[in-house]
Amino acid sequence: MKFMKEYLIIGIILILAIALIYLASVKSEKRKISIINSQNQSVEIIAEMADNPLTHMRGLMFRSHLPENEGILFVFNNSDYRSFWMVNMTIPLDAIFISEQGRIVDIQQMEPCRTIADYCRIYRSREKAKYVLEVNRGFSERNGIRIGDRMVFER
Repeated sequence: MKFMKEYLIIGIILILAIALIYLASVKSEKRKISIINSQNQSVEIIAEMADNPLTHMRGLMFRSHLPENEGILFVFNNSDYRSFWMVNMTIPLDAIFISEQGRIVDIQQMEPCRTIADYCRIYRSREKAKYVLEVNRGFSERNGIRIGDRMVFER
């Protein structure tokens, strides 16, 4: 019986390790998006698309660098209150929560949380969102992006 528990634990660890390796290797499509800020200026971002459960789970985990004017756009099937945490992250980020209509409804600055054993804060949108854009921390402020501004997809 004792050996069965040990084999079960080893099996679970192996499955988790394989899943993490797979998640790290999944490549996402990149797309140009723009945010029209409050000064009516267009701010362009090259966004990696996270539009399925695997890319949602992986996000920007385990990366040590995010180029300026790049990010990741989480696309969900519906509008809802969105919750994010920063486990296994090394880069501080702005999370820009965007409604189904493309209006920015919330912006939060998120701090890295290196391991699941650490206390990892949960960042929850103040309003329902269909999209969440993660960019380098301070990007929103540097580019005059505020609640009420809008996101548009480039054709």
